[in-house]
Amino acid sequence: MIDSIVANVELDETVGTETYEAPQQLGSISKAQGLALLTRLVTDDAFRARFERAPIAALSEIGVPMAQIVMLRDACITPRTLAAQDVLLATRQRLITDVDHSALAFVIPTLKY
Repeated sequence: MIDSIVANVELDETVGTETYEAPQQLGSISKAQGLALLTRLVTDDAFRARFERAPIAALSEIGVPMAQIVMLRDACITPRTLAAQDVLLATRQRLITDVDHSALAFVIPTLKY
């Protein structure tokens, strides 16, 4: 079921530095950057694996400026296993409808061991 949902996610939501928008608070990413990140995490398995191993490089890959990345909390850029795609997809949907925009302090759902 997740495959059919993910197939409908638009892939053109990348955010380059030319469209950089300032985050609402220090240590966070913008809504557009959050959508780009979540889109790639649910549609691109290779990107997801790169993000789990090297979040800084993956954020840079989607166009988040390094000056912004270095302002993120350590927990935001520490390698870790992410939550399932359906959880990230639901987060993306809430962000699209602005429900979670105020919480974009870059807390990506992760698995706890």
